[in-house]
Amino acid sequence: MTALLRRVLALAAASAFAGLARADDLDREIEAEMSRQQVPGLTLAVVRGGRVVRTGAYGYGDLEWRAAATPDTRFEIASMSKMFTGAAARILVEEGRLDPEMPIHKWFDGLPVSWDGMKVRHLLTMSTGLPEDWGGELIPYDADVVTTYDDASMLRAFTTLKPAAPPGTEFHYSSPGYAMLGMIVTKIAGTSLPRFVRDRIFAPAGMERSSFVDNVEVVPERAQGYRRAEGKVVKGWHLGQYLHARPDVGILSTAPDLARWVVALDAGRIVKEPARLWDGATADSGRHLDYSYGWMTSTALGHRVAGHGGRYRTGFRSTIQAWLDDDLAFVVLANADWVDVDRFSLMVARAYLPGLPSPEAERSRPDSERALTAAAIRALRAVREGRIDASLMTSDALEPLAVEEAAAFLEQVEAYGYAGRGRPPRPLVVHGHRLVDYTTLALQMKPDVSFLTLYRDEAGKFACVERLE
Repeated sequence: MTALLRRVLALAAASAFAGLARADDLDREIEAEMSRQQVPGLTLAVVRGGRVVRTGAYGYGDLEWRAAATPDTRFEIASMSKMFTGAAARILVEEGRLDPEMPIHKWFDGLPVSWDGMKVRHLLTMSTGLPEDWGGELIPYDADVVTTYDDASMLRAFTTLKPAAPPGTEFHYSSPGYAMLGMIVTKIAGTSLPRFVRDRIFAPAGMERSSFVDNVEVVPERAQGYRRAEGKVVKGWHLGQYLHARPDVGILSTAPDLARWVVALDAGRIVKEPARLWDGATADSGRHLDYSYGWMTSTALGHRVAGHGGRYRTGFRSTIQAWLDDDLAFVVLANADWVDVDRFSLMVARAYLPGLPSPEAERSRPDSERALTAAAIRALRAVREGRIDASLMTSDALEPLAVEEAAAFLEQVEAYGYAGRGRPPRPLVVHGHRLVDYTTLALQMKPDVSFLTLYRDEAGKFACVERLE
């Protein structure tokens, strides 16, 4: 840890709680985890009962100036931006101006023959078959990227990507799909996507401190993003204007503004049927996709969750989560690309949902059902070999991930251990399986530990795997 960062973290408590009478348990947990992960700055906001009930700011938004993070600090939210492009598309769908079944050839010329079956619906549900371009040859992660693009040249670049699957067959996380969706919204609306989102989403939600990135604009209280290089904390990589503000990644916002977005959605001020945004979807092949309109549906220790995360080479990590049956939603924003925001998310969730277990704490407790833990480990070891053991796991347990993707993740695991067991607090059905209990495993991976939860169905097979990424 650099001397500067040690000083920053030592002063974080004083800056974090300005104006508060005292720090509570959640504040102390966050402080300790920030110190452990060496997080420069972090903000959060919590929604319950249709209103923002908590905001928090910790550490520093800018290390050079030692500017304390405040609830009004603006962070780049990276891939969380897809929610807003998805909502813009949904507005047009509800107005009858955009048909999800329309082939994308309607809006774009010169597309490859292999794209002939690609529809707007495939863009919305991450089932185009196109791979991710961020971090690939087009946009390397570990470098400044100042390539001059516009919509036409970006689309031509997308056509050089090697498809991972035919359109409509399976889930592949693909930012190009949402970049193209933003282009389509612009064509239909007759105005730029930033203006459409400003007028139709930010304004009715009361998001006065949110905008698309403008590299030359002077933005009050804008956080600086950080990464690590050769053991030091340095500034994030630079991006040219077009890439920095692309529809899939380009929004600046604050934790309270993003909480207002959740409130406005729930109140029906953005779209008429907000639940349609996180309905998930099924591929043309019948596979489960669990992604629609910029929302990923999943589970968290027996609870239904919808949300999205973000990580940006410019030096930011973020997450927004709605716990759908618990009247709880929250946002966590951080200005370092190495931050494990899921750990902070579980801290927030446990603060508002008494009884929600902590996998970290459960690791030190005795395992009363070692045979069940061993079965879960055997099931994952089979996946690591590129197969599903049908005696232990259902064929769709890993969806929306393909077995090959799960195997690549599990190749990094050095050891498995017990990290808790429980039952969903209310009926939980995923992909048609009624889930009755779950086992959480600690996965020892360099340089840290990850947690993964396997759910059993009524037949005793593992039918859902949570947080395999």
